[in-house]
Amino acid sequence: MITLSRILLSATIAILIGASPVLAQFDDGVAAMQSGDYSKALEAWQKGADAGDARSQYSIGYLYQFGLGVPADFDKAKEWYEKAAALNNADALYSLGLLYENGHAGRKDLTEAMSYYRRAAATGPHADSEYAIGRMTLRGRGVPRDPVEGVKWLKKAAEHQSPAAQYMMGAAYEAGWGVSANDGEAYYWYSRALAGDPQELQEQDMAFQPKIAIDALRRRMSPERIHQIDLRLRKKH
Repeated sequence: MITLSRILLSATIAILIGASPVLAQFDDGVAAMQSGDYSKALEAWQKGADAGDARSQYSIGYLYQFGLGVPADFDKAKEWYEKAAALNNADALYSLGLLYENGHAGRKDLTEAMSYYRRAAATGPHADSEYAIGRMTLRGRGVPRDPVEGVKWLKKAAEHQSPAAQYMMGAAYEAGWGVSANDGEAYYWYSRALAGDPQELQEQDMAFQPKIAIDALRRRMSPERIHQIDLRLRKKH
């Protein structure tokens, strides 16, 4: 799920690009949202959206999807996401995928969801969409089940710091989904997930509990093997 932090990241990137009236409007909206003034955020983003700014269009869709300062309205969220998606905004493409996957786009359509996730992933590194493609492929949702291909996408997302993908990589190695079962690799990826954003992890799936998985693995792994992987983990930081 895309959170406020994603909108804030977009603002940071935009600041690095340079100032413009549209950028100023988008930044005003971000500042208002940070302070909890959603009405002011909507007003600022509406100006940017009217000027054709895809980030502002996506952000208005986010407000409508989650009912922030406006009544929750999936139809209006979809309308704004489609405007931003037409400008190839990755977050809007991903959000449309979620709406279709969860049946909030007027109908549930897993094939359409996968199409949007692929379009989002094609814009460049986009961990959320890579994770979505991986989990759907692994489970055979919208596409034929293919554990090997699913794990390939999950690893992309995991390397782009998706804690949910890191958790699922751990599960894949523990159970042998698309890879050879390997407790050491499972321990490594579960540990990466545990070190990530816990809120983001739980938003993806409340069942993801890396600490429980790690504790279970530690009971059947040798101290030497655990030490080796802990050293490997420290080198990542």
